[in-house]
Amino acid sequence: MDREWSSQPLASDQTGWDWLALHLNSGEKLMLYRIRQTDGQHTISGNWIPPLGDRYPLTPADVVMTPKTPIEIEGRRLPVRWEVAIPSLSLAIECTPLNPKAWMGTSFSYWEGPIHFRGSHTGVGYLEMTGY
Repeated sequence: MDREWSSQPLASDQTGWDWLALHLNSGEKLMLYRIRQTDGQHTISGNWIPPLGDRYPLTPADVVMTPKTPIEIEGRRLPVRWEVAIPSLSLAIECTPLNPKAWMGTSFSYWEGPIHFRGSHTGVGYLEMTGY
């Protein structure tokens, strides 16, 4: 597991990030991140990795990441459930945390923890969210 020690690299118009690393039961892997902008024009990027290990970059036009089900932890509202769609890959999944309250209340507080997902594909993964 990694640990978030700082969000210092963010620009002044960025509020945090949402990062998913997914292992599909069918052998593919998917890594996505969303840098949240203060103006609501979030930056989304990622990679699709088929079982043989090639890597295919994903652009904002390829991916829809929709935060769902916010919960309150230590006075902050965090979207612990996510819907992810990549129409070109016929992927539409719902990601759910194993422990919705996996808050890291360190000097630089953030949320991180294992997740599972279901829908067009199933599997397990990891979610990290900063800046909430």
